[in-house]
Amino acid sequence: MIERHVIFAIVFSLLCIPAWAGEQTAPPAGIPASQAATTQPVPRPGITVAILDFAATSVGNPDLGIQIGEALTAILSGEQGFTLVDRAGLTRALQEHELNLTGAVDDATAIRIGKLIGARILVTGKAFPLGQRLYITAKMIGTETSLVEGLLVKSDIEGDVGDLIVELATQLSDRLRAAGPKLVASDDAIDPLPALVRRLSGRKLPSVAVIVTEEHMRQQPAPVQPIDPAVETEIKALLQACGFDVVDVPQNELADWARLTAKDDPQGWPRSLHRADVVVTGEAFSEFAARIGNLVSCSARAEINVITRADGKIVLADRQTTRAVDLSENIAGKKALEKAGRALGIRILEHFAAAFPEPATQATPAQH
Repeated sequence: MIERHVIFAIVFSLLCIPAWAGEQTAPPAGIPASQAATTQPVPRPGITVAILDFAATSVGNPDLGIQIGEALTAILSGEQGFTLVDRAGLTRALQEHELNLTGAVDDATAIRIGKLIGARILVTGKAFPLGQRLYITAKMIGTETSLVEGLLVKSDIEGDVGDLIVELATQLSDRLRAAGPKLVASDDAIDPLPALVRRLSGRKLPSVAVIVTEEHMRQQPAPVQPIDPAVETEIKALLQACGFDVVDVPQNELADWARLTAKDDPQGWPRSLHRADVVVTGEAFSEFAARIGNLVSCSARAEINVITRADGKIVLADRQTTRAVDLSENIAGKKALEKAGRALGIRILEHFAAAFPEPATQATPAQH
């Protein structure tokens, strides 16, 4: 009985998406249509949501959890403001990485899945009978913040499961609109760069050369060497924003030198570095991580050393691993490398702000 109801609900939901979506967007009575958009919170455009299979303990229908996930995806696909991850691609990616797709997955695994597929919110849940009632719980997990929102629907055990799923989808859509922006990391987080610009203002700053070799590792054996290294470019941009003299050095001439492990002999440094007081050198790479439908996820890692030319000492060694998603593999790799470069560049500036003395302040003459 339950299985027949669920199958009917899925077909009914697919046929009724336009009408159901229209009912959701209609303004309440008494509110002008021109003001309707301002009466309901709307998630930021393009927020990516992945709906996992639900766990289900129904004896009569062992596939109930899978059917709930499919029905929710079908219904919510008609909603504006969401980018739903393709379920077939999601399943393949998780199988390749040996991650569990089914059931009320724990928060740590959910966050790992979200980072892998580029989803900012994961929806998981469970359906179970309790007494004479059937309960369905759903949990929305922000993969960037670890914040969680939950909801619950219930009906008689002999009731129409399809109606219960539609009720769940309605509540889930409303909750994603209201709480979704709170679950994801803010795109408008405080930028540390303006504060660093003020801290470094007026100080005697060294000239800096930046040499970070970079490559994108394709699935083919031969890596692809980027024309413009994203990590190096991002670090240079941050240094210039804070008033540093960034020395332009020929990349090809210094690429082999940058890969050397022994740079503690300043006498052996290339002549093109003679104007640099400090050299930022390192290596970075990006590689394909997963393909989910039309989206490609790439990971990147960058490692840098900050070396003083006077004595060849390493004054800062750091590394950063990042991920990014895009429709293009190369662009996703560049985005991930750019994120790594910015994170490392900020930490380089913080090191300089702590290492170099502040400008002397003139003493105020004493008044007699």
